[in-house]
Amino acid sequence: MLRRLAPALAVALVALAVPARAAEDPAGLARAVAEGLRARAAGGHARANPTDFAGQQIGCILMPRREMRRYGYRGHAFACEEEGTGEVLGAVLDRLGRPRCRIAGAYAGQSCYDITICGVPETLCVQ
Repeated sequence: MLRRLAPALAVALVALAVPARAAEDPAGLARAVAEGLRARAAGGHARANPTDFAGQQIGCILMPRREMRRYGYRGHAFACEEEGTGEVLGAVLDRLGRPRCRIAGAYAGQSCYDITICGVPETLCVQ
């Protein structure tokens, strides 16, 4: 009897010892992307690393792995905004840099964005 219970007991102990991964929070990530893009556009310092391409009207933010963990994602993300049209494109990448899902949307005016992250649409206004 003990021989049959030992494997099940071992699996249960390992499951309890490994910390549970936080559930993915696309709404929280969308808010962080919107805040980062607005801060970058306003010339302020975003939480994420701002990047501008010389001579282009494209501005990007990068979200490192340590920040992405807060929203339950493994890996990192980037989002770029074309300032003339307000179009937002980017991706959530796994730890090896492979795309997991898309970030897409647009600036809707008055510090608001319509952003879809991993198929989940959000409308967010940031100040």
